[in-house]
Amino acid sequence: DANLAGNATFASLNALKSMGYSIKKDSELNQLPLLWQSLAAVPCRSVGIASPRPVLHTRPMHKPIFLLITLLVTLALSPFVAAQESTLSANKQLFIQQAQAWVSGQEQVSPSQISIAAMDRRLKVPICAKSFSFSFPYPSSTQTLRAQCLASGWQAFVGVSIFRQVKGFVFVRDMDAGDSPNANDLRPTVVGRPVNGLVDNLQALEKHSLRTAVTAGEVLNSRHLVETATVFELRRDILAEEIIGPTDIRRVTRGLPMTSSSQRFPARLLDEAIAARDLRAGQLLSRSDLRIKHRVVTSTATLTHGQKLSLENTAIRDYYGKLPRDVLQSMADIKQMEAIRTIRTGQLLRASDLRAAALVKKGDSVKLTVGAGLLNITVTLVALESGKQGEQITMLNPESNEQVRGIVTGPGQASGL
Repeated sequence: DANLAGNATFASLNALKSMGYSIKKDSELNQLPLLWQSLAAVPCRSVGIASPRPVLHTRPMHKPIFLLITLLVTLALSPFVAAQESTLSANKQLFIQQAQAWVSGQEQVSPSQISIAAMDRRLKVPICAKSFSFSFPYPSSTQTLRAQCLASGWQAFVGVSIFRQVKGFVFVRDMDAGDSPNANDLRPTVVGRPVNGLVDNLQALEKHSLRTAVTAGEVLNSRHLVETATVFELRRDILAEEIIGPTDIRRVTRGLPMTSSSQRFPARLLDEAIAARDLRAGQLLSRSDLRIKHRVVTSTATLTHGQKLSLENTAIRDYYGKLPRDVLQSMADIKQMEAIRTIRTGQLLRASDLRAAALVKKGDSVKLTVGAGLLNITVTLVALESGKQGEQITMLNPESNEQVRGIVTGPGQASGL
């Protein structure tokens, strides 16, 4: 056992010497008592049934000595590993450069516009005595590249991405958020690789402003732009019920997210509008700040239930404010209409307050016209019931006491069936 331990010791020393660690004299082993004792304490396996179990009285020394040896071996091998990795990296870099140059010549694009998918660690590129040979294995596609080292017979298939140059625009000066860029603020440029949202047409600037600030040289992108709206800002303070004139406002452009829907309205609403409340200078107008001018039909006298509307008890006038949905806005709307409830003087006339008036009332004299073509006969009858335009009513001939049916065609008029 002692001989085996000694042999193991000298084998380990020889391994250390081969790694570059020299031991001048064997006597120097005396200066490494822990190492000597550790190596000497290497147990031999018991081969006999009755062989005693080894006594490892130096067991606590094994772990630190083993760690020391492992560290020394790692340090010795690390330069070789690093050299190998650097060699592979250089090979792969050269491989990529040659592949880009070949594809560039085939597709007439710049090498900077070509990406070779060779970064996978599993792809091991060997040293090739001559330049690599390349080809597209599929005639209809340039997305796959076959690479070969003819000297060694090595080959691999790698992906290829070609980025075509596209036109764009860059800012020629710094601009703030909210500014509206135009053609004078940009110059054309060529972008080597596609960019999501790249703007290639200056028409995209119409009705748009900058969402964020930009710097000179920055490429114009759709994320920079936001749709704008025209809103109206007050130049001076306006009192409630005061007319808002053209000189009292100025048009300003704001990004759509910076305005509310009530602030976006057509300019025609401001024609002779009045303020609904006191307004401050610099304020953006909204619909609720305005009372819009309308022409509406109102009563000029109190109308009672069943009273017929006429030019004598109605008139059309200006009205500022929100209109009811069924308000009358033309005098033609009152023709042959009567009130179904009491309407006060000056009140807006609404369709819900009116109904079609009866053109013939019970007991009225009705002129009934009967005939066809050029031959017509008109007789005077008495209405036995009331009727509106187009309704059928029964009439009485007072001379013959005969009842006749006819259709109401106008006030006191009817036609035969």
